[in-house]
Amino acid sequence: MNIEKSKSDAEAVGIAKIDSTAGESVRTGEVKPKVHFNLLTTFGVQFSVTATPLALGTYTSLTIGVGGSAGYFWGFIFVGVFQLITCLAVAEVASAIPHSSGPAHWVIILAPKRYSRLLGYIMGWVTNCAWFCICCSSNLYMAQLILAIVQANHSDYIATAWHTYLVYVASAFLTLGINLPRLFKSLNALLAAGIFLINGTSLYLLIGLLVRAQPKQSAHDVFLKFINETGWKSNGTVFFIGLLPGMASLAAFDNATHLTDEVERPTKQIPQVLIGSFLLSFLTGLPMIMVYQFCNVDPLSLLTPVGGQPIVQLMINAFRSDAMSIIGTSLTLSCLFIAESSCLLSWSRLYWSFSREGALPFSRTMAKLEPIDSLPLNTLLWNTFLIIALGAISVGSQTAMNAFLGSAGILTISSLVTTFGLVIYRGSHSLNPERWFNLGRFSTPIMWISCLWSVFISVWLCMPLYVPVTPESMNYTSVVFVGFIALSGIYWVLAYSREGVMQHYHEGQDSQRTHNAPVITKAMDEESA
Repeated sequence: MNIEKSKSDAEAVGIAKIDSTAGESVRTGEVKPKVHFNLLTTFGVQFSVTATPLALGTYTSLTIGVGGSAGYFWGFIFVGVFQLITCLAVAEVASAIPHSSGPAHWVIILAPKRYSRLLGYIMGWVTNCAWFCICCSSNLYMAQLILAIVQANHSDYIATAWHTYLVYVASAFLTLGINLPRLFKSLNALLAAGIFLINGTSLYLLIGLLVRAQPKQSAHDVFLKFINETGWKSNGTVFFIGLLPGMASLAAFDNATHLTDEVERPTKQIPQVLIGSFLLSFLTGLPMIMVYQFCNVDPLSLLTPVGGQPIVQLMINAFRSDAMSIIGTSLTLSCLFIAESSCLLSWSRLYWSFSREGALPFSRTMAKLEPIDSLPLNTLLWNTFLIIALGAISVGSQTAMNAFLGSAGILTISSLVTTFGLVIYRGSHSLNPERWFNLGRFSTPIMWISCLWSVFISVWLCMPLYVPVTPESMNYTSVVFVGFIALSGIYWVLAYSREGVMQHYHEGQDSQRTHNAPVITKAMDEESA
């Protein structure tokens, strides 16, 4: 569907040289982006990536000994409160500065002119690396879950690393296929159905587990019994370390922003999707986390689950029925396929958007859209190649693979905290006063809370779960984060230092800054003087 954007939304995004159907101040050649998504399908993209009510079951094994059920439940609520505040902050910035590059573009618009080039470049790499890791993670989980079903039904089968990798590759190609021209049209139906499928699967698990699980855990064990078997002396430390599952299930706020070019009214619809998806995730996740804990009839078995998948082991233990377990796992796989497709969809749009500025490898090729459906075909193929390449690491070292996958959270947070910091520095009044979602006088306090929360949680995401630390239990998140930053630095020095981020910004940047933030423009003029 090729629906033209409204004039106000087109102007809110960028340069007047590009017509309203383009949606963004970019050099896209003759092919312009089309509007592919409505409010429901965009909601499906955002909601399916985290699939919170199902994801919480997969993280259950991480909480055994690290706070236990009580730590998991109260930690989820604790994270939910601060993530809601963060979601509101992201929604306001997305409404004021809509762009498919998301945080990378926000930083460029908000930063002082002398620093915008470097900060924009770094944030562009950081957000792309984050989605790279998210895509790899979803593919790996798909492969492991498929083999877990096989192992559950054939006890003599043992999945090896190369078996997992082959399924991983097949999963990557399957996800690519539905994102390709022609087939892409069917993805819209899947995205809309995904909302109902995820919640329907959750309802199946909720009813089935409550009916079949015997004996159930006591209310005292679920809500009050805090377990610390980590080696850390402080229960407070363990509580904060145990926030990782809740954080992972209530994150990815920049997801929908990368579809800015393909929705009709991004200044309104993107904030609606961000806030609506978060509320649905939290409200459906809360009862499911209780069900998982009450119906966890054999907690210790989740430490060595069938196929390495706690959710499968939990169903086997509680359902006491192979048929019900297979149905539950198959439904979960269907939801995961939609999540995988959404991940590749979002990353391809982000990579394409930032490639138009020449800031990524093979930018000239990746910035092109194919003429059939106006899709970034080259980017989709290149992203899939990178996903398959990184997945090969899992054959040699699962620890190394987990290190890459675990770094997605800190990468995403770093781009958001930079944005929040710049809004605080400039003042929330510097954002486009005509933005659809305006927090008004609450904007600055919310930005401060979001910024401090992001810094706070980042520290705990880098901490190891257990002490003393071994090579296997070490948290390599910070190492991988520094590695990605170093990689971007190498590319800057070898291939990019003379070109400059957002070359066309030198021509059109001031007009866009003026539209989004009159106060910022004045401050920049003073800096330049």
